[in-house]
Amino acid sequence: MTAVEELIDEFSYLDQREACQLLEELGRDLPKIPDSVYEKHNLVPGCQSRVWLVNHLTDDETPKLHIHADSDAGVVKGLIYVVLQMYEGLTLQKVLDLDYVATFERLGLGRLILPQRKNGLFSMVKKIRMFASATLGVDSPAEIVPGAKVVAKEIKPTKSIDGIASEFPVLNQELPGGYRPVFLDSGASAQKPASVIAKQREVQEQYYANAFRGRYSFGQRIDDEIEACRSKVAQMIGAQRTDEIVFTAGTTMSVNLVAAAWGRQYLKPGDEVVVTEMEHHANFVPWQAIAKQQGATFKIWPVADDGMLDLGRIDEMITDQTALVAVCSMSNVLGTVNPVDAIAKRAHECGARIFVDAAQSAPHYRHNVTESDIDFLCFSGHKIYGPSGVGVLYGKHEILSAMDPFVYGGHMIQTVGRESSTWADPPAKFEAGTPPIVPIIGLSAAIDFVNSIGFEAIHDHEQQLSEYAHRRLLEIGGLTIYGPEDLEKKGAICSFSIDGISTEDLAHRLDAKGIFTRHGHHCAMVLHERLNVPSTTRASMGVYNTTEDIDQLVEAIQSAVSELRSA
Repeated sequence: MTAVEELIDEFSYLDQREACQLLEELGRDLPKIPDSVYEKHNLVPGCQSRVWLVNHLTDDETPKLHIHADSDAGVVKGLIYVVLQMYEGLTLQKVLDLDYVATFERLGLGRLILPQRKNGLFSMVKKIRMFASATLGVDSPAEIVPGAKVVAKEIKPTKSIDGIASEFPVLNQELPGGYRPVFLDSGASAQKPASVIAKQREVQEQYYANAFRGRYSFGQRIDDEIEACRSKVAQMIGAQRTDEIVFTAGTTMSVNLVAAAWGRQYLKPGDEVVVTEMEHHANFVPWQAIAKQQGATFKIWPVADDGMLDLGRIDEMITDQTALVAVCSMSNVLGTVNPVDAIAKRAHECGARIFVDAAQSAPHYRHNVTESDIDFLCFSGHKIYGPSGVGVLYGKHEILSAMDPFVYGGHMIQTVGRESSTWADPPAKFEAGTPPIVPIIGLSAAIDFVNSIGFEAIHDHEQQLSEYAHRRLLEIGGLTIYGPEDLEKKGAICSFSIDGISTEDLAHRLDAKGIFTRHGHHCAMVLHERLNVPSTTRASMGVYNTTEDIDQLVEAIQSAVSELRSA
């Protein structure tokens, strides 16, 4: 058994505290190094504690690697000891061939090191591998972060959707007038199940701490739960790597992040940015602004009369001049489910990137960014039964790695000097400052809730509900529903107008009976201009809604229309 195999075996029996203690003990066995190594130019960048490392070659017929290294921190000395066991005495080619990621994962180092310490560990490895590749005169293979690969897991539903509203405290109350809440505004923000509320309370009452800062038990638990959420998100959307998942403040921030960071870096005069006519302002205005700033052309893909994008115009809309296509996977007004796969295929044929706003679709059906070949995708926690204040940005690893940061500050750095700084690897590069700790962990509980029902059951329930809602609403004279007539191409959204009835007046009367819908332009003014209506009333459904809710909605609308028309 090699020294590394012995370490793997020894670490496997230890809990986190015992493993950290072992690292300190191993650090005491580090070989002494020459005083000349303790020079500033030998410091490894990106290490939270100071690490000095110098590579040499032995004078053998076949030269082998010899490393001088030390640190001023005991645990880091232990990590250096592990690195030495892995690399000391290898030929340079074997240095490059070594699967260091697999070794780190087998050692379980992910549970022992903060992101800053992870950066330092990988900076050590990078310095060793760069020495080997430079000496051999070859390119060093791409570096990989340990634990980044998503391990596929089968998640089986554990509960029925029937009666699921009982798990939402806000829906189980009596309103003035004896009404119960009929919540039909999930497209704006969904209600939260008791499990999500309880999880957020648990964090704040039992182990709250800042993230990625402290080695104490509270801090470690926070770090673990945030990274567990990152892994769940990656699983949910079919990402191949956990480091392709960036936590943001929400969908709007995710779009602005990419528009600013990617757009400023890559958009140039003569390029085209394509958006659709049905986009929410959050996936419209940032692209409009960055195109104007960069001198690019801003193109709007029209919506056809049937509420769909005209795929017959795809070659006209996406050309060799197109740099990026921004499209919602599901319209927040029309409910239209867009053909994202076909759009992505055409975009990539033209050398363009695709950005998918999945804010509306994420709660309703499963995405697979790998199979669909999506470059960027985002959604918000508050629409998927989680907290507000947290969102998700997915980006292909190679794109995120090449992008400049958007926000600067703590956590996103590797080194900071008086004249210049360098950045941490994704996702930390795009997560400056203190993250939305409690909302992220609450999002993790929300994903558990959704998985406990299953996307297939959710989709089937909502499609049946949508069909029922369309049928019942069209019983009302003068009512027009916007969006595709083919409900297979539409999510659980009904946006409508009624001849001669103000959406404002209707909303007031529905609210008086405990029925909560949204009225207005729904942050889609360009689309409402296309529909030739100033505003619509929207009923957007979630897992907790039932046919009884729809019946009460229709009855209340009929009463309101009768009252308003007789006034």
